Amino acid sequence: MRGTLFLILFLLAGCTTTGTTVDNKQMAEGYYMKGLAFFQDKKFELASVEFHRSIQTDSSHKWSYYYLGIITDTQDKLDDAIHFYSEAIHQDSDFSEAYNALGAVYSRQQKWKDALAAYHKALANKLYTTPQVPWINIGRVFMAQKKYDQAIESYREAKRYSNQDFVIVELGTALLEAGKTKEAIQEFQEGVGLVPQNAFMRYNLALAYLKNGNKKSAVSEFRKTAELAPKTDLARKANQFLKTLR
Repeated sequence: MRGTLFLILFLLAGCTTTGTTVDNKQMAEGYYMKGLAFFQDKKFELASVEFHRSIQTDSSHKWSYYYLGIITDTQDKLDDAIHFYSEAIHQDSDFSEAYNALGAVYSRQQKWKDALAAYHKALANKLYTTPQVPWINIGRVFMAQKKYDQAIESYREAKRYSNQDFVIVELGTALLEAGKTKEAIQEFQEGVGLVPQNAFMRYNLALAYLKNGNKKSAVSEFRKTAELAPKTDLARKANQFLKTLR
């Protein structure tokens, strides 16, 4: 009888522990959702309080660590951001968003080797839905080091996943810096075809034409730039070129 009673008490204790764990996870998720709402409203101090409550309730809540990383990152508290992103990764070794964010912090610190390692960790997860993001960031690391061929290769990888205008601008710029002017022109022309109202794309195409010696086409694109973005710094630069090319 005594053994049976012990078994019943043991099972009841197990149920109580499991229930507490479930309750903590639900509470942590509630704090997280409240924090996310504050975060989306740019009320970062209030968001931070809720995210801290979340991880105090359930220390395995990776998204709360991640958003604390973003908040401290935007506050230029880079060591804190690295800590929170690393904690998020500790909870989920396939957390590509956290690896990419960690790489961005290392890039700001010009710790290029650490940044590249983090970006490649993000890419190692084959289920990651936006691999173009770390590829773009890898390209920027190489651009900062003036390793243009490696930057071009990285941007081409990004473009393979997402043929968007900002990817084309970065690829075209890398090609232009590498002295591959004709290839740069082809990229910017493709970009203009995709988004003809993009003044920055037009401006870069004009620069590429000018570098290639095609003044007529450069003038046309500088004019279009000024028309699309009047009273901006970009228009001012375009008009300065137009004055010298007349």
